[in-house]
Amino acid sequence: MQTDLIAQKKGNNKILIAQDGYEEYYEDHFYAAYKYYYDFLNLMNIRPDGGKNFTEEDIRTLILIYESRNELKDKLSNIEDFSAKIFDYAGSKYLKHKDSVRNAVLKILEIEEFPQSNKDLQYRLVVDYINPKAIILCENKSFLKQPWNANELEVKLWYVGGNNISIVDDIDEMELIYPIYYSCDWDFDGLKIYQRISNKLKKRGVDVKILIPTTPHLYLPTNSFKHYSRWDYKLDFSGLDRKLFSSNAQELIAKLVKDDLWIEEESNVLKEMYFHNLNDIC
Repeated sequence: MQTDLIAQKKGNNKILIAQDGYEEYYEDHFYAAYKYYYDFLNLMNIRPDGGKNFTEEDIRTLILIYESRNELKDKLSNIEDFSAKIFDYAGSKYLKHKDSVRNAVLKILEIEEFPQSNKDLQYRLVVDYINPKAIILCENKSFLKQPWNANELEVKLWYVGGNNISIVDDIDEMELIYPIYYSCDWDFDGLKIYQRISNKLKKRGVDVKILIPTTPHLYLPTNSFKHYSRWDYKLDFSGLDRKLFSSNAQELIAKLVKDDLWIEEESNVLKEMYFHNLNDIC
């Protein structure tokens, strides 16, 4: 939030007063997400209050669970496994200790409790759109937690991050008629996953196009906090297959490797990146 749009009330610094331009800024940057969250919580009859507080990331994750509720319910594992895989930002013990979030999950999935069994499952996390114009495969869950992206772009979003890429094998033949794009971290691991997905889909006669981030790029050093992917300087082009990348993509990768940088998927605006790649045949 821009600090010049709010001010403390004289005599009571606990009260903030909106300044000129606040409402317009709020409408442009926050209202759409707030309205989606508000409508979702009302739909689920989940009422946040002093005893039921949720972070924004909690609400986004609850929305993702709702969008994929049938798949998650069919492959339900124990609470620790579910928490670790779905609430990966908080860890395996999160649902055990966060009553409000756990109860919301139980309500969305229409279950009374999690099973005790420990299964090693891969969940098919999807934000659907009827008759989509394209399918966007995402390395991270962030864009799936903003389902208004799918509605606005008229696309279907699939989570295929990490070791979850075997889910690609489950894409129905009927869906392979749509253009398929891949959104990812532009680091060694993210681009290697793209190669694996590309090779999988090529066997089914389908090409997947990687979404190149829009400029200006928000570069990060590869040794940034909790980032463990590193470029392979022993091999040309970090061992990546040049043939799978356009000239623009190769140019960006070369810079990232040379300067030991990466670009986080979540630093991009999906709408801008999608239309940039549609309009710029790289």
